[in-house]
Amino acid sequence: MRIAKYLASQNIGSRREIERYIKQNRIKVNGSIIHSPITFVGENDNIQLDNKLIEHTNKISILKFHKPVKYITSNKKQNNKPIIFDIIDKQYRNYKTAGRLDYFSEGLLILASNGEITRNLELPKNKFKRVYEVTVNGLFKEENLAKISKGVMIQNIKYKPFSYQIINTQKKTTKLKLTLVEGKNREIRNIMSYLKLNIIKLKRTEYGPFKLNTLKSKELQLASENEIKQYYENLKK
Repeated sequence: MRIAKYLASQNIGSRREIERYIKQNRIKVNGSIIHSPITFVGENDNIQLDNKLIEHTNKISILKFHKPVKYITSNKKQNNKPIIFDIIDKQYRNYKTAGRLDYFSEGLLILASNGEITRNLELPKNKFKRVYEVTVNGLFKEENLAKISKGVMIQNIKYKPFSYQIINTQKKTTKLKLTLVEGKNREIRNIMSYLKLNIIKLKRTEYGPFKLNTLKSKELQLASENEIKQYYENLKK
């Protein structure tokens, strides 16, 4: 395996960060400084970063995090706005996230020590469902939502069919449950804008087999054994 991919799987940093470390002559393989990212390594190789041995581990950790609103899903600062890793323990700094939530959205984020986990969750072919609770105001007409739930083209972007459930309707607001199988960037916001509805609250409650359940805002916990088992079973289909 190429060293950048291998070290990323060991939660040392992103592939780009690893490549930067190589350019800075900070990585040794079997006692020699390497100068090219096209270097292949395995678990039996002696790899050092800044002269410190990197211990190989097969242990994969999958975490669930309840992202609060007004935080960016990123491990790098953007426009001086707070990021999720400002409130997540530093030991998880290099974990990868699956399914970004935008600045004003909240709910379930999946973090994993291995980028293949998050990549598999995001790949359309694996058909992991994302479930959201959405509260909107404006003139809500179910027939309009039912029509576009079969698939719609908005500003030259095709959105796949999704399912919905009306949780409750009040005088000024409607609360919906939406289940998506793709999850394009700002998909729900674009769909609601197309329907001339304003989103008051957007919260993801499920991502594939992983569920938010009673996890409170800003809380982080290990995914359950059953959730992880279901994740792997889905990949075998």
